[in-house]
Amino acid sequence: MLNKALLVSLCLFHVLLISGQQKLSDIEHKYPFLQSQNAYLVHYGDSTASMHFMERFAQLNLCGTERLSIAHFGGSHVQAGTLSRNIWRNLQTLYPSVYGAPGFVFPFHLAKTNNPAHYQTESSAEFTSIRAARPSENARWGMSAITIFTHDTAGYVRMFNRDADTNYWSFNRVKIYTPVCDSVFPIYPDSSYNVIATNVDSVAGMVEWVLDANYTELLFHWNKTDSLQHVLYIDGIQLDNSEPGITYHAMGANGNSTKSLVRSEAFWPQIKYLNADLAIFGVGINDAHKSKVGFDVIEYKNNYRKIIDTLRAHNPNIALIFMTNNDSYYKGSPNPNALRVQKAMQHLATEYGGWVFDLFSYMGGMNASQVWHRHGLGKRDKIHFTPEGYRVHADAMHQAIKHAFFDYLHKTYPQPLIE
Repeated sequence: MLNKALLVSLCLFHVLLISGQQKLSDIEHKYPFLQSQNAYLVHYGDSTASMHFMERFAQLNLCGTERLSIAHFGGSHVQAGTLSRNIWRNLQTLYPSVYGAPGFVFPFHLAKTNNPAHYQTESSAEFTSIRAARPSENARWGMSAITIFTHDTAGYVRMFNRDADTNYWSFNRVKIYTPVCDSVFPIYPDSSYNVIATNVDSVAGMVEWVLDANYTELLFHWNKTDSLQHVLYIDGIQLDNSEPGITYHAMGANGNSTKSLVRSEAFWPQIKYLNADLAIFGVGINDAHKSKVGFDVIEYKNNYRKIIDTLRAHNPNIALIFMTNNDSYYKGSPNPNALRVQKAMQHLATEYGGWVFDLFSYMGGMNASQVWHRHGLGKRDKIHFTPEGYRVHADAMHQAIKHAFFDYLHKTYPQPLIE
């Protein structure tokens, strides 16, 4: 029987061959203004949780036998879908033929706002959206800080893949996040599914169906069955399976800030169902989109502490990556609050033990958004990116995580690949 060190060496040789096909240096040749020396993860504080994640990440990427869950929290950068989708797919190129599950998705089409391109949602009902990012609105939000509702007494929701590769859209467990109470219409799966178990959590507001096989399209219905029922809320949908790979939860909605997440009361009981092994935090662009006096760094850090403490209460070993704000404009000028967010994330990473990916410095620092716009990577508002800009961002994140992973392997298994 092969010993562990030899097995790791053989598997690492396989990974290096595969990763050689994924070189990203051509991006820096195409966009020489990018600060490639900053395309790395810098670790701060205690590394126990981070190394625990790397151990499991190694099991997946070396031998294809692990299942990992990543929760990516953000705002409009995440809602757009290109960033999170490309990070997810890039991370699974180190070991081919593992795909994971779609994870948490939101029916943005039904909210009448921009939806990620890789999936579509349709319904027979008319929905209205409410977001925690709007101070004038009040509701009971879930962990994505956005919800949709309808008063139509019967209808259906259909969600399906638009990506050519259906391997990334396969599930046999469905969680619908919706309040479970007397006033809400009950939901039920389409009769085409063979449901082998149903689980309900009325505290979190979650209904789960366990299916007999993997499916690539979701269809469920609701009907009014009691005079007290008058509304259906949907906080989000989670699609899981039992296959090796990475389940990537894209937890982002336009305008989200740390304040809107903390404001979402169902965040706390729902978040445990993500079973997250790694949290990527990209929340900060909306917190900091104000004057220097208006941005309260202490409140910002305290909001993050509430979020992290909740995640760590469910999984003490959850690893953390803090992604600094991109350079952006506020009232026609570069926003200096990006530097304060950068410092705050470094402090939080030191306090909780985690990595920092310094997107701000990778872009080129202050006023880099102007350069990105001129080269087709950033939009005119100097806040958001173009699809190509998000792909560059995702590739840099992948490169940073890959370097951290290889560094972990070389330190943990220093034996040469070939004797």
